[in-house]
Amino acid sequence: MELDLRRRVEVETVFSLLEELDHYRILRLKPGAPLVEVERSFGEQSQMFHPDRFYGVRDPKLTRQVTQIFKRVSESYQILKDPELKRMYDKKLGVMGQQAPTLTGSHRSLDKAALERERDADPDSVVSDKRARKYWDLAVIAKSNEDWNGVVMNVQFAMNYEKDNPILQKELDRARILLAEKKKKNQNPYKIKIV
Repeated sequence: MELDLRRRVEVETVFSLLEELDHYRILRLKPGAPLVEVERSFGEQSQMFHPDRFYGVRDPKLTRQVTQIFKRVSESYQILKDPELKRMYDKKLGVMGQQAPTLTGSHRSLDKAALERERDADPDSVVSDKRARKYWDLAVIAKSNEDWNGVVMNVQFAMNYEKDNPILQKELDRARILLAEKKKKNQNPYKIKIV
């Protein structure tokens, strides 16, 4: 399959600028764009640069470039769709309303894994209510002791004060899975139930 010249030039140009583009620009959005626009733009960009669209292309260099572009488009979407990561990214990027961002250094220090590590390391960014903070702190202690039952209980208490907190919900789901695995591991298969 041969690619038309316009598509080839577009892929090569985007690839050459890949390291300079922040997560908004890779999705062709204005800084601070709302989630609806992020989702729409991700759909357009992922369709345009999806590696399957270049399946029959015989140029391995071009297919590698397309794959790298698609990975960056996906990474950008993963950050901008998560409200907490988006808020942290916007703060680091210097986005205030719709002003142009002032990106200092490479965007690579602002990838999803780095933002998640920073968020998890900073317990103050997880909860804002001081009543929820008490239970979140107890959950962090329980997590360090691998007391998954304590994590579940304290995160549920914290969620009474911050119901729509996606970080708390994610932590609760993770703790429930680990608690179930621990119970299953400690279950005695030879235990007899008397009904």
